[in-house]
Amino acid sequence: MTQRETNKLLNQVDNTGYLSQICNQNPFIILRTQCGTGRYSFQNISYRNEELVLEFKLIKDDKFGDTENIAYNIGEMCFLTASQYLYAFEYQAHA
Repeated sequence: MTQRETNKLLNQVDNTGYLSQICNQNPFIILRTQCGTGRYSFQNISYRNEELVLEFKLIKDDKFGDTENIAYNIGEMCFLTASQYLYAFEYQAHA
């Protein structure tokens, strides 16, 4: 393994730790989808196509009437890249 590959791996481990802390402290996120707005709960951090992704599960919440429509049309799971999550997290924090 080259030094560059080692540094990249160490950086990913650091990022995973930071994101995990944020997600565990604030496990819920509201997302607006093409099928409506839903509330999601953090489940896990994993890799897809060599990219770090955060897994969220749709929560059945009476405050969000689109939940059934979202689950039927696009499923109960949502996968966000780290940058997508941080953008949504920041937007929600300012709202």
